[in-house]
Amino acid sequence: MLIPWLVLLSSIVNGGAPPAAASAAAAPAPAATSSAVNPEPIHKQWQLEGIGLGDQAFEVKGTWGSPSKIDSDEWRNECEIWSYADGKNVGMCDGAVSFVQITAAAKKANLNGHDIAMVNRSLRHALGKTEFAADDGWGVVKGAEALKVFVDDRGKLVSLDLFSDPCNL
Repeated sequence: MLIPWLVLLSSIVNGGAPPAAASAAAAPAPAATSSAVNPEPIHKQWQLEGIGLGDQAFEVKGTWGSPSKIDSDEWRNECEIWSYADGKNVGMCDGAVSFVQITAAAKKANLNGHDIAMVNRSLRHALGKTEFAADDGWGVVKGAEALKVFVDDRGKLVSLDLFSDPCNL
């Protein structure tokens, strides 16, 4: 009870203004910033041509437009493959992207805002050190996502695919 009286007395002596220490102590704490209350969303690991895993159907249509063809996925009956005339395909399961594929016919791929020529040499340079290899291609992993360069029996480029890493390599 003594402190408020001292602050009042000090403010009278100082011409109506409370001392700096008292005003700082009496000032209310600033409200939490919106970023602390509502943190920014975590950015996706990778995006191919502006599409990432988990994107919703409306986001794909907003970025790529309507597909020229929709087929059932032969490996996952509950899913669809949306195909586009310019060599792009996207897997849709329960309204969300399950894979993104850019075929060699596209001539280039945009990975996280960087254009890459769809040739083995350019892809190797852009993706860096190979983290896994198979008879049908090679790839790299980031977290739970994988990028794989698929090739045919002669080693000719088929596609660049983004998908969830099923093996957690």
